[in-house]
Amino acid sequence: MAEGKKTKAAIAAAYIQLCEEKEWAKISVQDIAASTGINRQTFYYHFPDKKALLHWVYLNDALRYLSSDEVSFDNWEEQVLKMLKTMQEKSVFYRNTLMGDRDVLMNAFFHIVQGIFSQLFLQVDEEKVLSEQDIQFYSRFFSFGCSGILEAWIRGDFQETPLEISMQLLRLAQDIEVYSYRIYQRKEE
Repeated sequence: MAEGKKTKAAIAAAYIQLCEEKEWAKISVQDIAASTGINRQTFYYHFPDKKALLHWVYLNDALRYLSSDEVSFDNWEEQVLKMLKTMQEKSVFYRNTLMGDRDVLMNAFFHIVQGIFSQLFLQVDEEKVLSEQDIQFYSRFFSFGCSGILEAWIRGDFQETPLEISMQLLRLAQDIEVYSYRIYQRKEE
């Protein structure tokens, strides 16, 4: 691993630990640097601020399972399950950071999920009956829904198991495919 990646990983690990110990808003760049054993300039060399660090942590921790090129209609529920398990394992971190600044996680998650849904709708639309505008609208709609489910799950102290949520999302995707096919069939009749 290159030296820069090691330093980023060390900063992230220290940051996660700090976020598990105190409120996100009360953690300063100085706290992060001191906890990592680096100076502030080294922190700023890698990240412009703690929000950028938080975004990087999300992308390289739980959200990495969804940002993979390997996500497809056939395996996305498995990837969601991995993401949810990772979040549950670090529940204090995810809850504290969501409460501190919800937009960082929600925007990163929404952006990734919208891209996944766009690809999923393209895969499912074998007859090419959906317009680009339809695909974008449906992708945004389902991304907002998934974001709301994720936020409620974290704020609600992870009441459902990751498996329950991923299975519900799988059933939703399967139902959408079935109903879409039925609607298409009716239009053809």
